[in-house]
Formats: sequence, C-alpha cells, structure tokens
Amino acid sequence: MSGARRLVDALAAVASRYDPPARKEKLRLLDALEGCALPRPASLVRLHETLCFLQAYADGPEVLERVDRALAEFPQRVMRLGPAARKRLHDSGIANATLDYPFGFPMARWLTSRFPRDCEVAWARFEDTERLDETLSLLAAAAEGDAFSDGGIGWRAWLRVAKGGRRMTDLQLLVELFERTGLPEETRDWLYESLALPVLWRPRGVGASRTLARVSPSRLFFHADGLERHVAALGETLAAPLPSLRPAPRGLAESLIDAARVAMATRQRELHAFSHPNPDDVLLADGDRGVRLAFIGIQPGFRLPLEGYYAFLALKNGIPVAYGGGWELFGTLDFAVNVFASFRQGESASLATELLRAYRRIFGMRTIAVDRYQLGHESTEALRSGSFYFYHRLGFRPRDPDVLRVLDAEQSKIAADRSYRSPVPVLKRLAGAEVYLTLPGGHPEPEKRLRATDVSALVARLIAREFGGDRLAAVRESTARVRRALGVANWTAWPTAERRAFAQMSPVAGLITDLEKWTAAERRHLLRVLRAKGSGSERAYANLLDSHRRFQQSLEALVSS
Repeated sequence: MSGARRLVDALAAVASRYDPPARKEKLRLLDALEGCALPRPASLVRLHETLCFLQAYADGPEVLERVDRALAEFPQRVMRLGPAARKRLHDSGIANATLDYPFGFPMARWLTSRFPRDCEVAWARFEDTERLDETLSLLAAAAEGDAFSDGGIGWRAWLRVAKGGRRMTDLQLLVELFERTGLPEETRDWLYESLALPVLWRPRGVGASRTLARVSPSRLFFHADGLERHVAALGETLAAPLPSLRPAPRGLAESLIDAARVAMATRQRELHAFSHPNPDDVLLADGDRGVRLAFIGIQPGFRLPLEGYYAFLALKNGIPVAYGGGWELFGTLDFAVNVFASFRQGESASLATELLRAYRRIFGMRTIAVDRYQLGHESTEALRSGSFYFYHRLGFRPRDPDVLRVLDAEQSKIAADRSYRSPVPVLKRLAGAEVYLTLPGGHPEPEKRLRATDVSALVARLIAREFGGDRLAAVRESTARVRRALGVANWTAWPTAERRAFAQMSPVAGLITDLEKWTAAERRHLLRVLRAKGSGSERAYANLLDSHRRFQQSLEALVSS
C-alpha cells in the first residue's frame, strides 16, 4: 500500500472522531496530503468523500481551512490524472470528471442555460435513432419531413443545418426545438423524456459539482464537542415550540434551487419539485448546529392533484447533505428523507428531527407515514443504509401484523446478541408495509386513512360512468357545475393559474352530489380551497384544505361506500 493511500485511509478513519487527539491527527494528515500525488482513482474518491464530510462537520476553523483548500485544489488533482484514470471517475460528480444521465426536459434546459459549454448529448451512448428520426420529423416544418425518410439527409446532417451557422451544441438546439413546439408543457416534457437522451456533463467551477457545492452559510458551527447522537423522542420534540419559518428572498431562493439541482444532477437524480420549482414559495428554517432547511414549493401548473407538497434541501454549514419531501393530506404527512452517502456518518437522526419539526410548522400534521420504498421495498440503497431501523429509532412503528411478527423476532435476536445485524432478506420483509408516527389527534388507524389514490380512482369511475370516458367533457361539465354550486363570479378576472387549478380539482368536488346543499360558509370555504391550489403558496392551500372538515368527511364517505 502506498504512503498516500495510507494517509487517505487514516483520514477517513479519524474523520468522525471529535476529541483533541483526533483534531490534531486530522490537521497532520491534511497537511501531509496537501500536494501529495494520488494517482489511484479509488483513493482520490475516498479522499474526496472524506473532505466533503469534514467540510460539513468540521471540528474547528483550522480543520475547515485545510479542507476548503484541499477541495479547491481537487479539480487540478483530477486534471493531473491520465485519461484512463480520469475515466474511472465518470459519474462521480467530482469536479472535472464527466457524468451522463438522461435528464428530463426541465433539467436539460437548466443545464444548457447554466453550463452551456459543459454539456452535450452523449451520442455514443444513444441507440434509439429511429425514435429520434420520428420525433424530429414532428418538430420540423412539414416541408422538411422527407429529410428523415430513406434517402433524406438524416438527423445528424439536419441538426447541423438547423443550427444555421450559430455556435451551439446539439443539446442547445434540441432544447430550443422542444421549447418552440407549442405543445402543452406536460406533453412536451413527456415527448422529450421518451427519447431518453443521455446528457454528458463535465461539472466544473464553483457551484457546479459535488466538490465545490457550498452555499454561503448564514453562520458556521464547529463540532468541537463531537456529533449529536442522542435524539429525543419525536413525540416530545414535535410537541415542543417549533422553529420559525421565513420566506426566502427571491435571489436566495433561486440560489438554493440551483444548489438543489446541482446536488441532484451530480448524483444522476431528479426530483419533480426541483425540476418545476416555485422561487416565490421557498421557506427557510435555520436550526441549531449549522443546519439550514430550504423547503421548495412547486409551480402551480405542476403541483400534485390533491395533496400539499414541499420538497427540501438540507444544508449543514452550507453543504447540501440531504434531500427529500413531504406531501400532506387531511392531517397525514407522507415523509421521505435521503441523506447523501458522504454524510451518513453524521447527525442524520438529528437532521430528520429538525425536518419534521419544520414540516409540523408548515402543515400541522397529526400523523406521519413513511412508505415501503423509503424502508427498502424495491430500493437497494435503502436496504443497504438500514433505513427501516433508522426510522424505528426515531419512533416510527409498523402496524402490519406480518411485519410486526418479523420485527419481534429480530428484536429478540438483537437483545440476545448486540452484534447481530438483520440480513438483507429480513430487511426486505421489514420493508413490507408503511411505518407510522401518530401524534395527539392523529388517525387511530393510519393505514385506513383517506389517500389521494383513493380519490383519483373515484374520479376515474365517475368519468367512465357519467361521461363515457370523455375526459375533456368531464372537466368542462364538472367545472361548470361546481362554479354554479359555489356561486363563482368574475371567473374571467381570476389569474390563469387559479382558473386552471379550479378546473383540475372540479371533478373531485363534483363527486359530492349534495354540494349545492352545503351551507354558504362551507361552499365559500371550498371555493377558497380550489383557488388556493393555483395560488402562490402550497402551505396556504394545505391549511385551507385540512380545515375543511365537511369536504374530508364527504370524500371519506365516498371512498368507504
């Protein structure tokens, strides 16, 4: 083993230790590694991940100064590698290393806007040229159609011609073509995504890689006394005074959205809310220990049909360390958190607690549910990270009898042997059903709660039964009927987003046959709910929806009947 590799391994081993000897050792190792050649990609990656962790969880300014300097020098380290070694860093998200991923249209458009010279279609990895021919023939003028037929110039030559001498990449041209289709945004995005075009990106520069990802923190926190491993019971924590929230100023909101997109794209991931964010609906919660939570709402035209939703980016000392989301309906929050792999030896439980405290402030939920995927059902990453036991330590419990039997058996084995670890087949069985945390006033049987999927099934049956499957007619007639029942006036003066949201939710309200018999106050309240779905704040919509008891009871009765 080389001396450089031993230094890297020693730094990784001491990274999560916080005492004076450990701090002294970190400083020694960081000094020794400065300028030290690391020709092996595996050692370079391990050093990178350790530095990222230390940047978020530094135990003092001296350590942080050296870590910042080491990360700033990392792009040069990558460039000093030979071509073969650099190729082994592909898809790592490290500065100056390439990655490729079939990003959807919103993310592809953002990449071409933010990093126009650093991304291009990875044609060498693209195979479905016949589908591309067919798609381009739809985007081109009708008179150009034969260019894509046998004997025509073909799509490669057509792309060169279509640039008209402009200096632009193929990806920029394709984004421009799709922008100008005139199709509804959802249709346009689906058409682009159906091509599965791999985008090759070389992240480099500040704010464009995992290496240089820090957003300027409001204040730094140093972990001189170590990591916070003990977390109070969630029930108690959520009953205590909750954190304050504030709207992010527009400039800060946009920088946090950019940070969220970079954090996802450099890990070959996407999230609907980060693809369609609403910069006017970003909420901030600044917690203790250097934590900042950014809750990002969705543009009105892309929101979930019934639930209220905020995604989040969690930052520790300005470093993105986790992402996820919470979607809420009638007092139940479905919650998902994914701590990035580099930071899982940090304060993950404390971070999840702070997230749920902020969600409690946003939505006031009384029940929290975590679905099977987050626990490991069809998710290898969740199984490997021990996600079920992570939520179990926070106080979440299953209610499914089969899962409870497996859990009882596993807890007996753990009690008998503290070194015992549940094997993967057992973890898969533990992930066989949701887990819940019920707060005062929460649903006594959360597995039987009203779900958005239940309501959508009712709407599908209504359209088939009453409108013969004609969905345009169903929306049109439901909108007209609900407008009459709620006494809507000045419809044309409403903002477009509110009219669209009202129309989209009208089939749900139209399920209620006695809507006209509701009290005037109940109908006014429902009108505010439907308009709020298209307004600026998802929080305002969710709070209005949750407080409409008769609407909830009516939907629950329809689902149970």
